[in-house]
Formats: sequence, structure tokens, C-alpha cells
Amino acid sequence: MTYDVVFSLEASSELVRIAGAVPPSALVIQAAESIRRKLQSDPQGIGSPLSEGLFYIDAESLRAFFVIDRDHMTVEITDFRVL
Repeated sequence: MTYDVVFSLEASSELVRIAGAVPPSALVIQAAESIRRKLQSDPQGIGSPLSEGLFYIDAESLRAFFVIDRDHMTVEITDFRVL
């Protein structure tokens, strides 16, 4: 099964900020795309739990926080941080 992965407005804004602040920006975007692809197939299996319903995943120098809606087969990335 494939999950639809979406970025919240806050996560999108933070990703743009990080890409502008951490050179080279292309590597930041590649890390975000890698995270998105990984979350499509098995978000709970690939992510690490943080608290009730909140998970995280790392790729290169980027960490993404996300929640899973199994009923609607969606994953919402809620925030990004630089590792």
C-alpha cells in the first residue's frame, strides 16, 4: 500500500528556511525528497516514535517529524529540523 505524503504549511516554510540557510540547498531538498519517498511505503516501520502518534525520520542532515493517518492512507510531515 502506498501512503500519500503531504507537508504542512509550517513544515514547508521551515524546509524553505533551512534550504536557504544550510548550503548547498540542493542537498537539503534531496534529503526531504528521500524522506518523502521512504514514508510512502511503510511510515510506521521506517519512522521512530516520539510520543503519542508523532514519529521522526532522518536523512542526511535533516530530520522530519510526522503523523500517520492510517484510515486515509496519508502521512503529514509537520516539521523539519537540521541535524
